Amino acid sequence: MFRAGTLFDDPMHLYGGQVAAQALFAVGQTVPQGRVPHSMHCYFLRAGDPMKAVDYYVHRDRDGRSYSSRTVSAIQEGREILTMSASFHIEEDGPDVQPVQSPAQVGPEDPGAKEKIHRTVDIEYRDPRDLPEARMAREVWMRCTVDLGEDPLLHACVIAYVSDMFTGLFGLVPQQNGIALSSLDHAVWFLRHGRADSWLFMELKGESLSHGRGLYSGDIFDEEGRLVAKLMQESLFRPRS
Repeated sequence: MFRAGTLFDDPMHLYGGQVAAQALFAVGQTVPQGRVPHSMHCYFLRAGDPMKAVDYYVHRDRDGRSYSSRTVSAIQEGREILTMSASFHIEEDGPDVQPVQSPAQVGPEDPGAKEKIHRTVDIEYRDPRDLPEARMAREVWMRCTVDLGEDPLLHACVIAYVSDMFTGLFGLVPQQNGIALSSLDHAVWFLRHGRADSWLFMELKGESLSHGRGLYSGDIFDEEGRLVAKLMQESLFRPRS
């Protein structure tokens, strides 16, 4: 069991990316040395309180010769707010192929990039403003402003932290007020080492919107154009009455 204290008095509910990142970090304390996260799949069960501690209960599912599997539950005041399955892997040599290319057209330091308002801590976001308004994807540069050192687990946790920040669903319909939008389930695949304290480019694309739910996918690239992570999320998308 691990316990995470409060972070700050967020006027909204406890940020889901924070809970997912802390759950992944808790799992990382229980796997054999040298194994790094390659995937995580979580369900957000109920809203959390940002001013109350969260307990993380990790179950050791299996340790194989090269993979370790864990499940973790995030509990706040006796109520489960998140469940996650995560898998860790000893890195192996083999082919490195990446057909998809980064769509970034404006760098984070270019004059056309504009800072974005957000609710995460120690993260900087910049919006490439010269993109066409009709573009279906949501695109943003992001980086942690704190030196994270060399631990690949910590970098993966910060990538998980920011991966829940924005949505690709407003590429499918015009953005509007009065929409109840919250994460239902979220998955991230960590494909290559990425430094979260260097600039990363995230592209989000809406895939489907129906029955009060929306599905979007996302690609995260480093500045060299390497595909660092892939994500999928299904969100609640419901007009408020």
